[in-house]
Amino acid sequence: MDHVPESLQRLVAEIDGWLELRCPDRALERLETLLAEPKARIIALTLRIRAYVSSKRHREAVADIAELRSAQHDPEWLDLTEAWCRKRMQDLPAAITCMEQLLQRNGKSAIGHFNLGCYLALAGDSDRALDEVSIACGIDASFRGMLHDEPDLDTLRVDPRFQQLIARVPGIDPAEAAAEADAFEDDLAEGFEDDLDLDDDEDLDEADDSDDDTSR
Repeated sequence: MDHVPESLQRLVAEIDGWLELRCPDRALERLETLLAEPKARIIALTLRIRAYVSSKRHREAVADIAELRSAQHDPEWLDLTEAWCRKRMQDLPAAITCMEQLLQRNGKSAIGHFNLGCYLALAGDSDRALDEVSIACGIDASFRGMLHDEPDLDTLRVDPRFQQLIARVPGIDPAEAAAEADAFEDDLAEGFEDDLDLDDDEDLDEADDSDDDTSR
């Protein structure tokens, strides 16, 4: 990613701060200057996508995602974020496609398999959904904590194979599982990144985005 010009780095940190505070409207008000600077456009679009997602402006987020794809920017984040938006736009086939292309690049992505399983379950493809969820839990055992309370998987609950998968999860704390379910939405708002690729010598007191990617 291109470095942001030094003169705009404080503005980037300010916009990121408003997004951390869940104030997307304030962030959007400050983005025009960044969007007008070619060297800052990738970061500006990333920030605007986060603001649109937080504001539930999913179609506008998807339009910006399309531009970032042409710049080959962080394809996994783009796939996860677009799928998130497509689901809420009632476009499950497109959400499924996003996860399939993520897994074509990285077949060991636990979140890719888990989210694909959720979207397939919602689309009525129970057998494949169960396979994908099982793979996710095999790659990363923390996803087992999602099985009890994830509403996207409700259509699988009568399946004996799903019940067996749940039975292999000892001592699940429902409150902990719910917290893990919220983590993915937090990461969407925070951009899935610990930094915004600013110059190394600039200390902008950026927040530490440390939540795991764990939900759809």
